[in-house]
Amino acid sequence: MGEHNCYQTDEAKCIQKKAHELWEKDGCKPGHDLDYWLSAEQNVKHGKKKEQAKSCA
Repeated sequence: MGEHNCYQTDEAKCIQKKAHELWEKDGCKPGHDLDYWLSAEQNVKHGKKKEQAKSCA
């Protein structure tokens, strides 16, 4: 159970970092935090799927 929570925390930190990078890259525009979060979430989850596919091959 503890490992599952840790995994989710690591993923959330990854998403947070990526969202911040996207925000900075876009000129630090206010009011679009959810857009950056959703884009970052998609990028992180898509990246994990690619890694899983490689490990299964």
